[in-house]
Amino acid sequence: MFRRLRVRSAMILCGLLMTAAAPAGADVTLGAPALAEIGQPFAVTVEVAGEEISDLRLSWQGHESLLSPEETEGGQRYSVLTGTDLKNAKPGQNPLTVSFSAGGKREKIEHLIKLSPRKYPVEKLTVAPSKVTPPKELSERIAREAKLGRAAMQSNSAGGAPKLPLVRPVPGGFSSVYGKSRYFNGEFRGRHGGVDMRAKEGTPVKAAADGIVVLVGNNFWFAGNCAYLDHGAGLVTFYGHMSKVNVKKGDRIKAGDILGLSGRTGRVTGPHLHFSAAWRGEFFDPAGLMEK
Repeated sequence: MFRRLRVRSAMILCGLLMTAAAPAGADVTLGAPALAEIGQPFAVTVEVAGEEISDLRLSWQGHESLLSPEETEGGQRYSVLTGTDLKNAKPGQNPLTVSFSAGGKREKIEHLIKLSPRKYPVEKLTVAPSKVTPPKELSERIAREAKLGRAAMQSNSAGGAPKLPLVRPVPGGFSSVYGKSRYFNGEFRGRHGGVDMRAKEGTPVKAAADGIVVLVGNNFWFAGNCAYLDHGAGLVTFYGHMSKVNVKKGDRIKAGDILGLSGRTGRVTGPHLHFSAAWRGEFFDPAGLMEK
């Protein structure tokens, strides 16, 4: 369910409309859900009629992204695909804020989204002990790779929501879903931040949407050979455990382009593709966004 708020040079706070003394003639309509489940994605749109606005930023869950407009017959349209991370989000009312410049002044719309918990399954895996607790001599390497990955997932170039549905990276179904509590050899090791997709070794891996390659990992200890794509407006997708990566940092990619071949590199129990999607580093369930 989407709640739509209309403002003419005004501020909306906690559901109350407070008219601001600004000369701008922009009609700004925010489209955002009133309810959302934790760990699930949702879209936010901003429709602008009349005078154009600029420097539109969305703030959510302690992060911010810069949106760029599409020109429409009636004015401008901004959009972003965001969501919440099961590891960080809390149930209850959470504020989403859109700020922008209009008529020489800074304006703001604040909208409350009620987050509700969602149940996720449990997964128990048996792997070699060395894969559960890495050798101490690898700790610096693993920390360095993790830092690179976090920085890539925090990419924040201007943009808008990708075209939906996303291209399915590989044809196979899911062998492990988002949000699973993961136990390795009986020890809880966290929740799954993406989906594992069945793929025989050597299966072509496709880009889910247009983007720019911001990081290619060469045999990372956890993720193996992997690629990170920045799609703009804070959205980044990740492709892990590949046998071969055919792209390099800085490459501009179109939806459906081949990024590489699936494999079994890194910490895995067999060949598959790990696929994740995140907004400003907040990982959410990508399964419902993809082609069937």
